[in-house]
Amino acid sequence: MNRIDRRTFLANGLRSGAALVAAGAVADAAVDVALPGRASAASGRLGPPTGLTTTGLVAGVGVDPDDAQFAWQVADTRRGAVQGAYRIVVVEGGGSHATVWDSGKVHSSRQAFVPYAGPSLAADSRYHWTVTTADGQGNWSAASASATFTTGLRRADWSALWLRPGPANPGEEEYTYLRTSQALPKGAIEYATAYVAAAHKYQLRVNGTQVDAGPSFCFPDEQYYQATDITTALVPGRANAVGVLHHWYGPGRGRPTSAPGLLLQMKVHYTDGRIVSLGSDGGWRTRRAEWLAAPQRNNDSGDFVEWIDGQLSPTGWSEPDFDDRTWEPASVRGPVGTAPFTHLYAQRTRIAEHIVPPLSLWTLPTGAVVVDFGKVYAGRPTVVFENGEAGHTVPMHVGYTLDPDGSVSTTHNTQGTDLSFSYIQRTGNQTFRPYWYLGFRYLQIDDPGEIIRRGQVALVARHATMPDRPVATFTSSNPTLDAVWALCAHSALYTSQEQFIDTPTREKGQFLWDAANESQTVMRTYGDQNMSWQGLRDMARAQARYWSTTGEVNEVYPNDDGPQDYPTFTALYPEWVWRYYLSTGDRATVTTLLPTLLKLSDYIAGTIDTSTGLISGQPLSTNGDNEYGYDYNTNADTTLNILGVNAFRRVGEAADLVGQAETASLQAQRAAALTAAVNAHLIGSNGLYVDGLRTNGQQSAVSSQLANVCALAYGIAPPALVAPVAKYVASLDISVEPDRAMELLRALHAGGRDADVVRILSDSSFPGYAAILKFGGTFTWETWTPSDLIGDSMSHGWGSSALVAIQEALLGTVPQAPPAHGPPTVMSFAPPTGGLTHASGTFPTPAGEFSVAWHFSAEGTRLSIAVPANATALCRFPGATMARVTESGLPAEHAPGVGVVSAAPGMVVLQAGAGSYDFQVEAT
Repeated sequence: MNRIDRRTFLANGLRSGAALVAAGAVADAAVDVALPGRASAASGRLGPPTGLTTTGLVAGVGVDPDDAQFAWQVADTRRGAVQGAYRIVVVEGGGSHATVWDSGKVHSSRQAFVPYAGPSLAADSRYHWTVTTADGQGNWSAASASATFTTGLRRADWSALWLRPGPANPGEEEYTYLRTSQALPKGAIEYATAYVAAAHKYQLRVNGTQVDAGPSFCFPDEQYYQATDITTALVPGRANAVGVLHHWYGPGRGRPTSAPGLLLQMKVHYTDGRIVSLGSDGGWRTRRAEWLAAPQRNNDSGDFVEWIDGQLSPTGWSEPDFDDRTWEPASVRGPVGTAPFTHLYAQRTRIAEHIVPPLSLWTLPTGAVVVDFGKVYAGRPTVVFENGEAGHTVPMHVGYTLDPDGSVSTTHNTQGTDLSFSYIQRTGNQTFRPYWYLGFRYLQIDDPGEIIRRGQVALVARHATMPDRPVATFTSSNPTLDAVWALCAHSALYTSQEQFIDTPTREKGQFLWDAANESQTVMRTYGDQNMSWQGLRDMARAQARYWSTTGEVNEVYPNDDGPQDYPTFTALYPEWVWRYYLSTGDRATVTTLLPTLLKLSDYIAGTIDTSTGLISGQPLSTNGDNEYGYDYNTNADTTLNILGVNAFRRVGEAADLVGQAETASLQAQRAAALTAAVNAHLIGSNGLYVDGLRTNGQQSAVSSQLANVCALAYGIAPPALVAPVAKYVASLDISVEPDRAMELLRALHAGGRDADVVRILSDSSFPGYAAILKFGGTFTWETWTPSDLIGDSMSHGWGSSALVAIQEALLGTVPQAPPAHGPPTVMSFAPPTGGLTHASGTFPTPAGEFSVAWHFSAEGTRLSIAVPANATALCRFPGATMARVTESGLPAEHAPGVGVVSAAPGMVVLQAGAGSYDFQVEAT
């Protein structure tokens, strides 16, 4: 292939697909990547598209009828394969299959977040859709297999009434059963959907089987409803029972004040066109559940200990033939729109549960049974008692670590939380099944009253559902590093709950910094879209609720304690928005969030002291955490100022993305001015960044690792200072807490010190990730040295973002901004500068799964990549010359599907389209 000059390469970027870009640093500016104009003649073919999703969901149920988006993956196995056009056809369900929307031939490489653009979709309706794609030469594939989605409800579509579960004057916490029964006519059911909203939570059962639980926490005027397919749970031609176990409790750290409420609407569609509806109303019956009044677990989450009296459990309560005549009529609040539940929103996320069996089980001399589930999970313990004795009380508790005698510790590593349960047995076989989850590894059953075997005990683990696609992988020449990767992947998954949470044990709040870190990890590992989208929207709502005139973004949301601004959290929000865009390519959400970002930018600009040009007067604190001597006694804080620079840059990039050039220019000017002020006032005489400026204009005497990390990680340090600042950062090992570990690793990578990235992650001689593993930890921690005195968490997700840095620095993959009219994935790739001999991995993208493997040897560097269709790799080889680079044995510039972007001395940059490639750089 002919050489491609840089200008032509960039000019042709509008034709590009998703790209994998090989870069030597963690860059994330927009990269325009040219794809080959036609697929090569290599073996392969264009097949029907696969992996169809609607609004990020496979066979989505409850899709907002006014916000349906389509995505697919191109099935073309030829080298350089691209999508040149697509055609979407949406048809009605049922027998008609009438066409609702035919997009026609759309010339675009876009394959994700393609909006529905036809006539208004009907509510509570099932649709089928297919997509056909064309390659770069206009050859069309066959149509994809048909995918389905079911729309949710608009406000006018609700006929059900809001109920008020529990007593008129509820206590601190109420568990309530509600049920009804209705005969369904005979006939074949095509599909049936239950739409449910609740404050705070519900478990839905149909004919005795649990089919759903939800929703996410929210303010009542932002109430989520959740939809689930219940087709297989219904039986036509007989009575069908619908039951709800409802839970309401007061406010907590991640849970705002609300009122007890339940709204349920069920729609059953028959193949002959009949529709049967069932909704919550005054005909429902209700009674109090068997949960007893109990103390709070701690002062943060607002959760309560669960004391359950099994003798009060109404066996068979959700079965059709259950006699509920002694139950009371349900109380009605009113129709949809009744205060405080003034608005309803379709929820995209939900909780998935799975069973974790015991790894081991043993009995203590006291007769107590201890169960080890192998790792810390977020979940609920369940115990089957085969020979229960009426009135016998079984105390239980969970925990993170064991005491020397083999019992589950109640004094160490409890996170300041009462982790106990109590269950009163009834006669015979029964299952202890608590409602709420905690983080734990061990379960202790005191005085079980019978022999407990492994098959009687389980942990019901839970996390937010993730996309149905392959999970990212990573292996390397360093086994400890591989274990750290797995630790981080596990931790991010199990802090993805109704919202992103800080910890599943103590607070359970969606703190912005925690959420941003966890979001980046699950996007890069699991291909998440909807959890991150929901978290970003929640924080935009926080600004609208609390800071609409000033522009801050709340520290935690949804929350019960009103406006809570922590300036660095606010400054981080634009970075989270941009990282979401880089991972997903979702321009529409960036457009929606831009007004929030602009208010935030104006807020930051308003805190700048004109005499210094620095953000000043913003109070920060350690929040009780060890900050390694960071100097908070300053007026102009260095880390906040650097985050401010980054915020201006990200807001500018967002404005540029949506075509607001003047706004983008203003943001760039703000970023440049603040950068100049930081480098003018906050660099000490030794060339290191100090922690801030005091009110009298004097510099802090402290040059913390954190301040210097931020200067490198966010690209503030002038080129001449990068190497010495990075050397200083590396000399301090880990002197930031886990929430800033991703920044630390990015800083070292930006400074060309990848060997130190490996050392920091794998050396157990100082507190860090390897020390967690050495201790036996299976979840990332809140702090490197948890304190029982203040209840530090040993299941904290914010440290999981080290996985992102591993992927960027050591596997070499970094998301980049896609070209203006290209599909939503651009990645960067380059082997590290040292620390490993080999590494390999895979990762999901909207275009499909990439795989990468590199190896250093005496013969040189080998790089093997597999790039999905409609994608491109831009591979950068520092220190190489064109004469030393081959692909599958051919000179790289002559290899099919490969183009030369740059062959400057000491830096070869190659473009490769879709396909598998084997590059070799001969050693000098």
